[in-house]
Amino acid sequence: MLSERNRRRTWFGLVVLFIFAGVILMSGCGRVLDHAFRKTVEPDQGRIVLDALTEDIVVRRDDLGIPVIEAKNFDDLMVAAGYVMASDRLAQMVAFSLLGQGRLSEMAGDLTLDIDLLVRTFNLAEAARREYASSSADIKHLLEMFSKGVNAYIATHADRLPPDFILAGYTPAPWEPVNSFYIYNLLNMGLSFNLREEIAFLNIAGLIGPQKAAWLMPIYPDEPLPLAQAEKLQHLNLTEIQKDVKRLSIISDKFRDLFMPLGAPASNNWAVAPRRTLRNASIIANDTHLAHEHPALWMLIHFKSPEYDAAGVAVAGIPGIIAGYNGRIAWGMTMVMGDTQDLFLEKLSVMDGKTRYLYKDQWLPVVEREEIFSVKGGRHVVHTISHTRNGPLLNAALAKKLRHAALPPPIKTPLGLALRSTMQEPGRSMEAMFDLNRATDMESASRAIRRIRTLSLNFIYGNRDHIAWQVSGRYPLRKAGRGQLPVPAWTGEYDWTGYADADDHPFVLDPEAGYLGTANHRTISPDHPLILSSSWASPGRAERINALLRDDHGHTWKSSVRMQADRHDPFVEKLKGVLFESSVSEEIQQKIQSWSDKKKITNAMEALAILGDFDGEMSLESKGAAVYGVFRHVFIHHVFADELGPSDSAAWQSFISKIQAIYSADQDHLLGREESPFWNDVSTPVIETKAQILAGVLAETIAHTEDLLGKNRDTWAWGRLLTYRWKTQATRMKPMLPFWKRWAVGLMGRYTDRGPYPAGGNYDTLNVAGYRKGDNFDVWLIPVMRMVVDFGLDEPMFLTSCGGQSGNPASPHYDDGIALWLDGATRSMPFQEENIMRQYHKVRVLAAKR
Repeated sequence: MLSERNRRRTWFGLVVLFIFAGVILMSGCGRVLDHAFRKTVEPDQGRIVLDALTEDIVVRRDDLGIPVIEAKNFDDLMVAAGYVMASDRLAQMVAFSLLGQGRLSEMAGDLTLDIDLLVRTFNLAEAARREYASSSADIKHLLEMFSKGVNAYIATHADRLPPDFILAGYTPAPWEPVNSFYIYNLLNMGLSFNLREEIAFLNIAGLIGPQKAAWLMPIYPDEPLPLAQAEKLQHLNLTEIQKDVKRLSIISDKFRDLFMPLGAPASNNWAVAPRRTLRNASIIANDTHLAHEHPALWMLIHFKSPEYDAAGVAVAGIPGIIAGYNGRIAWGMTMVMGDTQDLFLEKLSVMDGKTRYLYKDQWLPVVEREEIFSVKGGRHVVHTISHTRNGPLLNAALAKKLRHAALPPPIKTPLGLALRSTMQEPGRSMEAMFDLNRATDMESASRAIRRIRTLSLNFIYGNRDHIAWQVSGRYPLRKAGRGQLPVPAWTGEYDWTGYADADDHPFVLDPEAGYLGTANHRTISPDHPLILSSSWASPGRAERINALLRDDHGHTWKSSVRMQADRHDPFVEKLKGVLFESSVSEEIQQKIQSWSDKKKITNAMEALAILGDFDGEMSLESKGAAVYGVFRHVFIHHVFADELGPSDSAAWQSFISKIQAIYSADQDHLLGREESPFWNDVSTPVIETKAQILAGVLAETIAHTEDLLGKNRDTWAWGRLLTYRWKTQATRMKPMLPFWKRWAVGLMGRYTDRGPYPAGGNYDTLNVAGYRKGDNFDVWLIPVMRMVVDFGLDEPMFLTSCGGQSGNPASPHYDDGIALWLDGATRSMPFQEENIMRQYHKVRVLAAKR
């Protein structure tokens, strides 16, 4: 614990450092900071002795700093993996490990205390510890060797740790093997879907009622709205928990937006069978779409020893390949959108001074556990978290303020929100992932994927002669319902009864069509007996994959690279069908011509003309793409803001966060739902129709485009609206900071952040560019990696990342991958020794102590 004098010295030192950095940055001399932090950058070349090694290790890097770690034995390989990962991403590793334990406030202070409370309420750390305890001796040994490597880096760089630690005034503790499981569990949580939607539904239902809110929760056009399930909630007084739900929503959004690069429903993968390729050998492609943060979640790496040879993308802190290639098998993944979390509404009561909950006519006592939080600066606070048979009571925990350890816990008894989740179920999924890394054939790969129970993923994998799709994860079996909306807990009607057997998960080997593809869309029929999700992504990307693969019988790795750069939006043709060929199109024209405002008529007709000529290519320079993007923005406000606004309300913010990328209410209403109550503008005395609303949207689209881009149509371009910005976590946290910290972080952002760059695409393009529809045009979701493996080549693998290998802004490899990524280009990741020697020409030796 720091003394008061030491704390003051630390803060004074940081203030001086920030002022010094600010003066430098305002003068435009970022290179001065590069020089100041130069000693914190690990050299690409040279030699360093590590006590934990038994043999010398060679770490080769290419011009982008991507490493190949070559070892003579597996133990040394894991030690070197720990050292190399720490040298590139120690700050990211430490932050994710602390976050997974609910201890981030030890480094970041009060700003992240509510995030820590959320993580502790989920009990993620305990789940990780149980998973580690149940792991095999081999996995524990592997992680012990990895930890030795991480700690070797920390020990040899104690006086020159990366700038993140200097600026935070934090010294990392020694790395422990279980830390890798804390990070792995964060990945698991990020892949679990629907919780935010259920929270959003409660926020919205509290304002407009469950029945009307159900119109905002479509699954797909051919499936019914959840009106029957919403009816079950109609008689409940949801307003009594609105404050708690609002706080839960804010903390949940803050957690995901700031610290969870996963949880965004996007990624593509596909496989092409040999008979459809130019070289008569399979092709596997994957581009994972994650939050646009700097550094990105993935790092590129190649592990090489006699026992283990695999390359691809890895997560800093876990010494294995998540998606990649091992010389025989290639694999990539997308989110299944697995609904592995349910909110149960609990009836609570205080009896004899104890909180109880109702279940089948019995009042059962909640189980309580106390959590102690250490906050940067030496302060300690405690919190009591209550559990029912369904899980922790989220709103009861998060509604309370954390207190000093000497104060008794307050008692509050609203309607409870208990979270049932698969996150707490033990397994050996990390071990199965390592087995996939070492799979030698399709059968061993399939066995490994079936054992991955904590990650809900669409694996597409293959070797030279075969391709397959297989779903991993753990999916609950429910007595009733499908888990889409919160359900009453006290009747037991919606209890979980177990989990689907992994052998019952969807699986396809060598399909008749000759190709496979997933894009977070509904991959199973509506009547499939297993409920994977109710929150599929829009089908546009999957439709585009199907169209491009179906028509190509000579596919090559270059074809897949072009597909990954593709910015065609299939939804544009569907919209044009509504505007020009549907039952409402004539009424739209009639409404426009009935207006007395000539300018309004001109604007609406101009919008129709531009949209009618638009080919759906969401390119940077496209005027049509700009008008289309503005149309979608205006449409959301015209249809939904009168019921859910103002823009800062909990209901509106919940709606905006919910509709970001899944098949959403705005798309659903554009394609149909003529009977929806949302077509009527409740702020006017008349009853509007869909055609009337669309006519008004068309007129407003031109006016709003002029506001955004000016009146000169020749300058209208999608890339002027949509922009990429590479931002660090500190920059993303800036709005939550007090003034002087915002000022300091803003100044440092001039050094650490990159952009803006004009962007193309949108949520429905393969080259995804996700932004908060209805809010702004800042891209927050991108393909953070792009991989293609063409088994017909001597060197099959191509892999790129969106940014840099290093998380240190003073490193030349902090941002040197951005230009390659922006160009949609790629790079080879060779396996043959002579090609490795040629490409990875910078050599650093990690030497064993003699």
